Amino acid sequence: MRNVFVIVRQEIVTLLTNRTFWIMTTAFPALILLFNLGTFWLADDAGSDSGSMFGADDVQTLGYVDQSGVIRELPPGIPAGMVLAYPSVEAGEEALADGEVDALAILPADFVESGEITVVQAEFNPFSAGSESFFSYLAAYNLTGDVGLAAGLQGPLNNVTGHDLAPAEPGEEGDESSSPIAGMVPFAVLFIFFFLLTMSSGYMLSSVSREKENRTVEVLLVSVSPRQLMLGKLIGLSIIALLQMLVWVGGSFLILQATGLFNLPPIELGLPASFFIWGVIYLVLGYLLYASMMGAVGALAPNAREAGQFTFAIILPLMIPLWFNFSIMEDPGGTLATVLSLIPLTAPVTMMTRLAVGDVPLWQLLVSVGLLAVTTYGFVLLSSRFFRADTLLSNATLKWNRLLTAWRNPA
Repeated sequence: MRNVFVIVRQEIVTLLTNRTFWIMTTAFPALILLFNLGTFWLADDAGSDSGSMFGADDVQTLGYVDQSGVIRELPPGIPAGMVLAYPSVEAGEEALADGEVDALAILPADFVESGEITVVQAEFNPFSAGSESFFSYLAAYNLTGDVGLAAGLQGPLNNVTGHDLAPAEPGEEGDESSSPIAGMVPFAVLFIFFFLLTMSSGYMLSSVSREKENRTVEVLLVSVSPRQLMLGKLIGLSIIALLQMLVWVGGSFLILQATGLFNLPPIELGLPASFFIWGVIYLVLGYLLYASMMGAVGALAPNAREAGQFTFAIILPLMIPLWFNFSIMEDPGGTLATVLSLIPLTAPVTMMTRLAVGDVPLWQLLVSVGLLAVTTYGFVLLSSRFFRADTLLSNATLKWNRLLTAWRNPA
């Protein structure tokens, strides 16, 4: 085991002292985060402009139920038919469900004392701040009778609570409508796990290919066996993968909190402690599965260029959840999402995306992890057939028939 730990330490030190590794670990995800936040801000500005009830080309139709009797008239300049009054909450919600209005405000009987307004939407819309601000302005105008004063009083009176017409299903861990950023969580989980698995397993391929090209492997095989070399690389690079996950996830939360864009604890995003436990399990097993396949290709290929030709075929299963991401997030309990989360090669990305959206039956998690663990163990044993002196020292061109020959003729 001493030789294995030497290889583990060598892999960790080599990567941690590599400038490219830190660029990919920090700059690359930071650019993705900034791009998504920039898109969110632009959409938010566009949503605010289009939802500004005054002079907008696409005017929303709003409804309200005034149980307090405060609203007696509309402010000047409000288009005719834009604001509709309803006699009861039931009538207003029926109109909302039928699409007659885009949002419904409910002013309780004690509104003058509490200053609270509830705004109901048919479905979650992260850019709904315009309608909530309008109802606050409408109430302030009727209390003061002055347009300018009402606009100035919006801040103190803006105690508006928004929620969906259809509440969260029983058993869901959280309601994503509590924060616009919360709606980005499933997408973030999907891409984080995809990039973590592809990048970390890619380190295995590049490590083996690099040592073959610069002939370092010849020196290593003098003191360690091929199996010890493979085991040391798998363990060392799995530690790097966990470090990257910590940097990516922890760094994202810190950046969002520091900028004031996000101040919710993970539990309010529907991410209980068990989510992170399952995340570590799927990351480790998924890494071992794909890294063993990458290592086998690296052991057979004479150089990194030829090894790279087989990379796409290996990571192709991980791309399937990306292609069907909307289907998985819209229907996480559907047939497609369930099947992809049980197939070992697609399970890590698919199952973690489902867990980010909502609850997953325990039996599916156990079956998925069990199948993934068995498949990973099988691929590690299979890949170990390729880690032997004759393949590591060979410069023969890598072809599919050579993969089959090396597998059928273990050392």
